Amino acid sequence: MPNEPGLTTIVAPGSMLLRAAAEQIVAREDAPNLANCVVVVPNLFAAAPLQQALRHAAAGAALLLPTITTLSLWVENIPLAVAVVPGSRRLAWVHNALREGNWFPGLDLWQVAAEVLALIDDCARHGVALPQDANDFQRVVRQALRAIDNHAVQFEARLVHELWRALQGNAKEIDRHGAYHLRLAELAANASAPLYIVGVMETTAAEDAFLQRYAWRQSVFRLRAGADESAVQSPLFALLRNAWCDTASRTTLRVRAREFADQHNTSPAGALRTFAASSLEQESRAVELTIRRWLYEGKRAIAIIAQDRLTARRVRARLERAQILVADESGWTLSTTTASSLVMRWLDLIGNDFYFRDLFDLLHSPFLLGETVRQAVHSELEKVIVDANYIGGLSKLRAMVERARLSDAAAQFIHALISAGLYFGRKPRTLSRWLRALIESFDQLGATTTLRDDAAGADLLRLLQTLAGELEGERESYSLSEWRRWLDRELENASFRDTSIESPVVLTHLGLTDGRRFDGVILLGADADHLPSPSSRALFNDAVLEQLGLPSAAARRELELQRLMQVLAHADAALVTWQAAKGNEPNPASSYWARLIAFHRVAYGEDLAETELAQWLDIKPVVADDHSDFGVRTMPRPSAPQLLPETFSASDYSSLIACPYQFFVRRMLAIREPSDVVEAMEKKDYGELVHRILAEFHGRYAVISSHDDAKLVGALHEISDQVFRSAPDSDALSRAWRVRWQQIVPAYLNWQRAREQLGWRWQASEVVRESLLELESGPVVRLRGRLDRFDHRQDGSNQEIFAVLDYKTGSEQQLKNRAAHPDEDGQLPFYAMLADPLPAELAYVALESMPIVAHLMAGNIEESALNHRRRLQTALNDIAMGKGLPAQGVDDVCAYCEAQGVCRKRYWERGDGD
Repeated sequence: MPNEPGLTTIVAPGSMLLRAAAEQIVAREDAPNLANCVVVVPNLFAAAPLQQALRHAAAGAALLLPTITTLSLWVENIPLAVAVVPGSRRLAWVHNALREGNWFPGLDLWQVAAEVLALIDDCARHGVALPQDANDFQRVVRQALRAIDNHAVQFEARLVHELWRALQGNAKEIDRHGAYHLRLAELAANASAPLYIVGVMETTAAEDAFLQRYAWRQSVFRLRAGADESAVQSPLFALLRNAWCDTASRTTLRVRAREFADQHNTSPAGALRTFAASSLEQESRAVELTIRRWLYEGKRAIAIIAQDRLTARRVRARLERAQILVADESGWTLSTTTASSLVMRWLDLIGNDFYFRDLFDLLHSPFLLGETVRQAVHSELEKVIVDANYIGGLSKLRAMVERARLSDAAAQFIHALISAGLYFGRKPRTLSRWLRALIESFDQLGATTTLRDDAAGADLLRLLQTLAGELEGERESYSLSEWRRWLDRELENASFRDTSIESPVVLTHLGLTDGRRFDGVILLGADADHLPSPSSRALFNDAVLEQLGLPSAAARRELELQRLMQVLAHADAALVTWQAAKGNEPNPASSYWARLIAFHRVAYGEDLAETELAQWLDIKPVVADDHSDFGVRTMPRPSAPQLLPETFSASDYSSLIACPYQFFVRRMLAIREPSDVVEAMEKKDYGELVHRILAEFHGRYAVISSHDDAKLVGALHEISDQVFRSAPDSDALSRAWRVRWQQIVPAYLNWQRAREQLGWRWQASEVVRESLLELESGPVVRLRGRLDRFDHRQDGSNQEIFAVLDYKTGSEQQLKNRAAHPDEDGQLPFYAMLADPLPAELAYVALESMPIVAHLMAGNIEESALNHRRRLQTALNDIAMGKGLPAQGVDDVCAYCEAQGVCRKRYWERGDGD
């Protein structure tokens, strides 16, 4: 039938909307040739089902399909005579105005600028022109708020108005919303095809005006899902509407529920169910099981509507582990992709002056080097950095690399890194120059090709290049941190969608469900925090927005609710989930579900909870409490005579005494915690420095009695400064340790003078001694140790005697106990085995005590050394003969033992415990 110009609105049931639209198009147009009309849908995902509906309405006849598009895409290619200002430039202008006016000192101006620009853009999108006079605008705001003198409101109004006027200043350029309106006007003025608007639930005043103008020249049919009494709705839609939207009625929920039950004898809820999970894991598992069941039942269009993106990510991971792919329609924010992590890690490295941990993080990026080469380079650099104790600094990195012998791959990578770092720099630049420097640094790092080969990486490069081009003419400079905050926002606001995945399961949001029907719908995160969707608006409240002619939060909630009713009511099955608790705090359901559950319980005496699913989830996974499943039933007693050490130290002996199994792991298997860069000085590092200081000091002053204190203190401080400089430059703790040592210096000199008065003289420091230990089984083990200090003096018969001293910075009481029980502590007796001749004294020097005390080893030194030598000889001979090494350490030893993960004592102790 011929179409006359004019605008016709057709209301159809939501479940029948596409079918009704297809029948109207086929009946009104010259079927099978439908190519002369245009159909506007709310999103391109609705295009395919509409095409199917058209073929069905044409009874299978071959069709020339109409142009099916969205309104924004339809007008996009219409040329304009005026330039369009990119949003990135407008944001920069607002930011610069805020910075120049010193509006918000100390705040993130990019965040403030984005909020102001969003409000101004909303005005432009809805065709709202603010009053030209600032005072008039303030009066509008005050009238809306009914506030006569509110300084905060006046400040916000003045801010918005000034920035709005500033953005309107250039008549040669318009923003994207102005461009959209111009294109709509151009399209309406040249209307040449009948127009069908199908399922579009939200239009602005400017778009409504466009449809009216278009209808002057061509027929316009607006088909929408019915939400009033003129349309026949599904019983489930009626249930939802009565529970949620019957605001005109003054009756209570209880009365409405009973009246509804009188009209509908059985519950129309059908397969709509709710599930209040006890945790994130239970919620994601419930969704996974539901989707598995639906796919088994033959459902081929399943929507996961994600109100809570954290839960959505967990659900997606579970489904992919079950080999169920998910097509993510809403996509991820680009900032969460691996490609963006390369940017963040690289900028962290630059911003933190090539801090070594940032360097290791960067080396985890799959966009640098090949997988095998990257792992090898990482391992090689880790060893070099630990050996050099490199913490940070580009110049120090260059010096370290020049000293180290690196493989070609590692050397090339580090040189490229240094070159890129020097090129990138940290001096202020324009936004465009920062972006181009970043893109160039990818080339220097060899990452550009790998980024282009990755879908998200290619999107990232396109975004950076587009932004650099848009901002080319801007002249404002920004520091690295300012630009970094801007870039973080851009990556957060940009989306990446993997279009390569086709699946019956889609992850989407409510805004993309218009005009579509699903076999099954899962609404994730339906708690009070996520539904209704929270507003991100910071400037002005609903009263001001309504006074300005902008949609209020209430209007947005109403639209969201209409979408929710449509998508739930027209699905064959629906599951609504949320977490009833988060941590130890209750997490209430959205008021929508609380009202619906109460409404349904009053009307039909039944709950909507998914009980069958709850029963499935109540099945506990099989967990073995039998420790035999861990493969360890009894105390381990490994035997490894082939691993008998050829050399043996005092620390080896202490480990063997403490726990033979610990000795087996540490010394025989050589399993130790990996070395790390020393960022903050620890107690053991402090002790090593003190040993070096005292060795150098006594090398200069073997006897101090002939020197005055001022000279000695000065010498010790000078040596201490030199030695402590070898500690990490940026470590404040090293300075604290140095101060601590300098406070001990006078006490040490007093102790040394008193020792010299007893006749003792320093002889040597850091003396390496060795002794051979023959075993009955044949092998010879070399005992080796480094003795902190040798002293000597003349005894009463003018015979020279010796003392071995061991400096300690630990607890004095512990040292006293160790010296008093040489049978339990093997360190001093071990030194006695090495000394030749036998020392007359063995002592721990407690440097932390005030005054300093030397705790002499109790008992007969010769006897103790002989006993320990026999004990060690027996133990090593047993190892050589194949005897097992039991894990018999006491709790105090096990508490700090790095071998406990291998020993697994807490499992086998529950067994026979031998």
